[in-house]
Amino acid sequence: MEFRILGPLEVWSGRERIALGGPQNERLLAALLLAGGRVVPVPDLVDALWGDAPPPTAKHQVHKVIAKLRQVLPGVLETDGPGYRVDARVDAADFEALAARGTIAALTEGLSLWRGPALAGVDAPGLRAAVAALEERRLAVLEELTDLRLAAGESAALVVELPRLIEAHPYRERLRSLLMIALYRSARQADALAVYQQTRALFDEELGIEPGAELAELHRRVLRADPALDLPVRDTGRSTLPYDLPDFAGRRADLAAVLAATEAAPVVAVDGMAGVGKTALAVHVAHRVAGRFPHGRLLLDLRGHTPGAEPLTPETALARLLAMLGVAEHTIPEGLDQRAARWRAELADRKVLLVLDNAASAAQVRPLLPGGSGCLALITSRHRLGVLDGAEVHTLEPMPDDDAAVLFANVVGVRRAAAEPAAAAEVVELCGRLPLAIRIAATRLASRPVWTVADLARRLRDTGRLVQLTVADRSVAAAFALSHRHLDADEQRLLALLGRHPGSDFEAFSVAALAGTSPRQAEASLERLLDAHLLGQRTADRYTCHDLVRQFARELPVDDELPLARLRDFYLATATAATDVISPEGRRFEPVAELPPAHVPAIDGLDGALAWLGAEHNALLEFAARPHGWQLALVLRAYFEHSGHFGQWRDTHERALREAEDNPRATALLEFNLAAVAMWTDRPADGMAHLRRASAVAAPSDLSLRATILSNLGMLAHQQFRDVEGAAYLRASLAVEHGNARITALAVNNLALTEGRLGEPERAMAHHREALALARSAGLPTAERAVLLGTGETALRLGLVAEARTAFRAAVELARAGRFRIQEALALDGLAHATGDPAHWRAALAILRDLGVPRAEAVAAHLAAPGEPCCELCGADRAAATL
Repeated sequence: MEFRILGPLEVWSGRERIALGGPQNERLLAALLLAGGRVVPVPDLVDALWGDAPPPTAKHQVHKVIAKLRQVLPGVLETDGPGYRVDARVDAADFEALAARGTIAALTEGLSLWRGPALAGVDAPGLRAAVAALEERRLAVLEELTDLRLAAGESAALVVELPRLIEAHPYRERLRSLLMIALYRSARQADALAVYQQTRALFDEELGIEPGAELAELHRRVLRADPALDLPVRDTGRSTLPYDLPDFAGRRADLAAVLAATEAAPVVAVDGMAGVGKTALAVHVAHRVAGRFPHGRLLLDLRGHTPGAEPLTPETALARLLAMLGVAEHTIPEGLDQRAARWRAELADRKVLLVLDNAASAAQVRPLLPGGSGCLALITSRHRLGVLDGAEVHTLEPMPDDDAAVLFANVVGVRRAAAEPAAAAEVVELCGRLPLAIRIAATRLASRPVWTVADLARRLRDTGRLVQLTVADRSVAAAFALSHRHLDADEQRLLALLGRHPGSDFEAFSVAALAGTSPRQAEASLERLLDAHLLGQRTADRYTCHDLVRQFARELPVDDELPLARLRDFYLATATAATDVISPEGRRFEPVAELPPAHVPAIDGLDGALAWLGAEHNALLEFAARPHGWQLALVLRAYFEHSGHFGQWRDTHERALREAEDNPRATALLEFNLAAVAMWTDRPADGMAHLRRASAVAAPSDLSLRATILSNLGMLAHQQFRDVEGAAYLRASLAVEHGNARITALAVNNLALTEGRLGEPERAMAHHREALALARSAGLPTAERAVLLGTGETALRLGLVAEARTAFRAAVELARAGRFRIQEALALDGLAHATGDPAHWRAALAILRDLGVPRAEAVAAHLAAPGEPCCELCGADRAAATL
């Protein structure tokens, strides 16, 4: 668990915040955490909670609070002699560990742990002194960091930051001293003197005292322009760093990580996709750490991805770096090894910061790395550079939403962005939170005063993002094109194909089908695209495209439609295998693939089937809705039914029906499935219409389908309380000779339902038992669950409550084992009727509302009016209460 006291008191277990259960619990836990792992005696805890006015039962209440805390924080509180202790990770300890390192990066990271005043909202008399001490420590560390930044030459930045701190802490003389020095070093001597005069007037008016001796002495030194106040003159060496972006935004976590890395390793690499802001971050970091490198701050563009240029060879790069150090051209040796040796010799006793921007590869960079321990190399690349021994590697991702919004506002103007927050958020999202794209979009808007932010969003949305994301010599598409140019022919072809892959992410098997290769070859190609940051990764075996990269890839030429046909048939074959695991007896036709896949993933049981179908969900829906997708739509019925995706079931089948209008068999099966979804979603009249259309086009020789249509017509008639009509359909179904045990079991079960309502109890229960025996003997788990539900319903209707309970409980167990959610909900609804326990209704309601089906409201009515009859089965519910 993680305990946070640098701000409001918070306890986290992983990503879950733990509720502590009230103010007393919070105050006592705070007292224990402030002790830093030491034992806190009970009397001290009493003082912490009540100060000088404890109640008579104070000690007893402390023990009660401890007991409550142990319930919410198991294993954390320890009894130790006269008191209690907490041995846990506390952010205050992390803060002290970072403060002890005493560097700019460490102090910056430590102060970032503060989320507000220490223990904000936890007010206890006995804690105030300790909280004040924490706040004092925070200010002391802040002053120490400011000292270091002054020594590193950051006076200009501190002139902006310090007045806000002084406003919050007006009587801290040290902060005022630091501001005076920063102003003096920024050539603002008069302003520095004014700070002293303002301080003197404030202290006299508010406190009746003069500023301290240290501040008065500093005033005298500023007056006489004491040279000792100047930044110490150092060998500043040469600097080729470009200017730091004035509107550099966000990236707090990335900035802290890279700054920390610069203190831990002599080589720090920042990699990421084109346009993600690698150079901006590296230059910003370089300016922050420049004071540590008095002998030079050098930046060299290695031209790994530069329009119209080839990457620099290591020999050429070394010659340019040596020249930057002042080495005369005629003394630079020939040959890579000789130049690398001279480079290392020149840096041996120097402290130099080297920014190697736009690296093509690790091989290009290795000879350029300094040998001296006092040097730092910052490298940026679109390729992953983890193969650089000893390097700290940081991968830069697209910006978080908040940072991206700040960057957009900084470029376009805060007021303009704030006037249309929803449109600004849409622009940022359409730019994929990619800094280059955001800057280009914002720059276009800034130069077009008649546009609104909504106008920009519409253009990005409707007229092609890559077309809009171009301004002057900057273009997102051009940045991606440079990455594309460095791929080999096979990788270029694969990227173009991936632009047409309908999945939001993908794995090696589907990509192998798309590319016509083996999964091993596909994975190797995907890994190379991943290393080039043209792909990302969500899990260890699934890859994804950034939205803008996908659009770029979609515009690359592809020679034929065969890859998509292969991918379609891969999904058909694998979805068939997966849905056969879910419902092995439910499929009513044999799919035929034009291009059977050479490789399909193994489906490992129900878990494996559901995992694959869930991961490929978007791609499956896309292909099911395309021409020739009717087979996949039919195959997916078992998945839709099992998981309760009723809206997607209906949408895919209705689209497929339009595509398959000239195919009678496809039409019959699609209409039949549409009737099933109507049945599940309580639209029996629609269901009967679908079944009649299915019957009209079904082949006379397809006896199984005809028998099932009749059986389902009977069930839908039963749903509408037309049981005489329903029984006729069901008897007609049973008269069809089809030889299918599942169809027979369900028809007998449905007939029993009609008989139960028509006053034939013995015949009804006999038919249910017959259907159950047939389903079990034939090994039909889906049919068995349906029969148990029917048995429970009829038993409940006939007042056989004990038998109903048995059937519904068995149905619940089987539905949970098979994870068939709507059947579980129906079984729980029945069990609630049979036992009178509303907990079953609550569980059923949660499932039905999650699935979004109308039956949820009927269950809600039972909970809203306990004991009142809400449906035809409620009479049995009242009978159950007397058993």
